[in-house]
Amino acid sequence: MTTPSKHMRLKEYLERKHKRLTEEAYNVKYTDSSLSDVLTYEALQLDQKLKFLQF
Repeated sequence: MTTPSKHMRLKEYLERKHKRLTEEAYNVKYTDSSLSDVLTYEALQLDQKLKFLQF
C-alpha cells in the first residue's frame, strides 16, 4: 500500500468518524445535553486533526 493511499484512507476514516459524532451529538442534544457536549467536543478535536493534517 502506498503512502498516498494510506493518507486518503486515514482522511476518509476521520471524516466518517467526525460526521458520525456530529450526527449523534445532534440527535441526543435534547435528551442528554452532557453526552451531546462530550460528542461535540470529540468531533471538534477530530476537526482540528483534519485541519492540521491537510491532506
